Amino acid sequence: QVTGREKTELCSLEGLLEDMGEKPPEEEKPAELYPIMGLAQKRTSLMNESCPNRDRIRSELLATVREKGMLPYYEKYLCPGPAGPPDEALKAELKKQNAEEEAKLDERIKDAKENLGDIEIRDALLAKADFFNRIGDKDQAIKGYEEAYEKTVGVGGKLDNILTVIRIAFFFEDTALMKKHIDRAKVELGKGGDWERRNKLKVYEGIYLMISRSWKEAAKLFLNVMPTFTATELVEFKDFVFYAVIVGVVSMDRPTVRNQLVTSPEVLSVIKETPELQTFLESYFYCRYKSFMQSFVKVIDLIRADRYLMRHVKYFMRSMRLNAYRQFLASYRSVKLEAMATDFGVSASFIDTELSSFISSGKLTCKIDKVAGVVESNEADARSQVYVEIIKQGDLLLNKMQKLSGAIDM
Repeated sequence: QVTGREKTELCSLEGLLEDMGEKPPEEEKPAELYPIMGLAQKRTSLMNESCPNRDRIRSELLATVREKGMLPYYEKYLCPGPAGPPDEALKAELKKQNAEEEAKLDERIKDAKENLGDIEIRDALLAKADFFNRIGDKDQAIKGYEEAYEKTVGVGGKLDNILTVIRIAFFFEDTALMKKHIDRAKVELGKGGDWERRNKLKVYEGIYLMISRSWKEAAKLFLNVMPTFTATELVEFKDFVFYAVIVGVVSMDRPTVRNQLVTSPEVLSVIKETPELQTFLESYFYCRYKSFMQSFVKVIDLIRADRYLMRHVKYFMRSMRLNAYRQFLASYRSVKLEAMATDFGVSASFIDTELSSFISSGKLTCKIDKVAGVVESNEADARSQVYVEIIKQGDLLLNKMQKLSGAIDM
């Protein structure tokens, strides 16, 4: 704690510096990185007919468009559409503002090419690419970063350039562009690169795999990088944890879920910031199925609202229900339909329909005795399966040895 005397001395020092025409040093704010990923999520929210707080989100979106001069994005992706009818006065204002800024950047590039060296030319080209990135002109931004890439020498600078293009691909949901530049970044990392950029690329690739529904591979990358996560320019940490939980519970085994999700300090530090997520995770892991089904519905709403996961909502619903039923039935040789329905907080007819669907598609290996109202489980765990395979292989080996022994005797 600072004492009263120390406060007085600090105030006197600040006053002395001001009298001498100097200001106390201020903390430098990190440079803002583009594109602004939250903007794309707001656009997705506005495209949802049941969007809550529509007027507030629209006004925030338009305020950012005006502040950043995002005329190309406004014309192509927002109006007419999520932001309502086009505002001609705003378009004219942004057009004039962007033309003036682009002319200054062209002059800077011209001066650098005529009077300065390669580093200054690269910086000028990057400044123009950043300008197009900021205003939401996808094609011109990518072209600009490609030109700047050709003038970049170090591996670190090249990786930063590629990671920016990958963020543009995420912003505009261009999966082909994501894949192309993730592969390109891996090639560059083969030549060198620090751990921070390696970790960032793991996050970028993990989200690409999540979008592509390669959830097991995505979960491995997310869980690997979680303790050293730094990719806040692409996704907030609380949203990253949300993604890790969703893909993890669907695709990972129980020991992994326990060690890297349920008891993870990183997960526990932010999981409460996402409504119902902790209840969903813990009720599934600790087999509190009634609570799981209740929180499951609310988590589905979160997935529907997320621009990366919304297209996978049916897959998630089916996979999670299947995982929960498998986990429940693994503890029983047979169980009453009524007892199972009570545990899940649903009707026996609902459970009957659900299990029948999974049995007919070959996802569950169990039988339903409709007369007795009993589910007979044949689910085998991994250890039992290995044991059966060993016995089978042993029998085959013994048969071959007996045949060989008979042939030798003859």
